[in-house]
Amino acid sequence: MSESIEPASAAEAARELARVLLEQADALDLHDLRATGAIENVRVQARALADAVHERGWGDIFLGIDSYDPDELDGLPLGPDDFDDPADYREIAEGVDDLDDLEEPLLPENGVRVSYQARYDYVVTDPEAFVEYVRSRADEAQNDEVIDDIEDAQSAFELLCYLDGLGSKDYDSTGLIPAGGEESHKIVEFSLWDLDPTRRDDTYPY
Repeated sequence: MSESIEPASAAEAARELARVLLEQADALDLHDLRATGAIENVRVQARALADAVHERGWGDIFLGIDSYDPDELDGLPLGPDDFDDPADYREIAEGVDDLDDLEEPLLPENGVRVSYQARYDYVVTDPEAFVEYVRSRADEAQNDEVIDDIEDAQSAFELLCYLDGLGSKDYDSTGLIPAGGEESHKIVEFSLWDLDPTRRDDTYPY
C-alpha cells in the first residue's frame, strides 16, 4: 500500500475564503477593473476550498451554482423537489390527467423510504484493456450510440457503473420501485486507500 497522504485542510481553506470575501466585498460593488480583480480572487480561493473538500471524499461544494439560468426554468414542469411539503406535490399531481407531464413520477404516499450511498475507488492499471472490456459490454445499455461515447478510461468507467449499478436494475415486481438517484464519477487525486485511516473514515460519497 502506498504511503498515506494527508489531504489539504478544508477548514483552513474555508477560513481563507471568508477572509478573501471580506477583503474583496467592497470591490465587488464597483463597475471597473477592480471588480473583475476581486471576482478572480474570490474564484481562486473558492476553487481551493472546493479542491480541499473534494480531496476529503465529498462532492462539489458549489454544485449547482451557475449550472443553469433561472429564466430557463419558467417553462419546466414542477417536480417533488419544488415543494417543501410532499403533500402539496401530491395534491397537484392528483389533479393532473397525464402524469407524463410531470418532471418526476408520482410516488406512493406510504412506503419505507430506503437509500443506498457508497464510495468505491479503483485504479486503472491497463486503460486499453479496460476500455476494450467495457466496449464489449456496450450493447447491454440497449443504446447503439453509447459505444461512441467510450473514449477513455473515465468514460468507460461511467458506463460500467451504469451497467452494473443499482440504477440499471428493475426491482418493480419485487416490491421495490425507484424513487430517484444521483451518481458521480470523477478522477480523484487520492483514493480511499491513499488516505490515512482516520481521514478515510471521514470521507463519504462525493
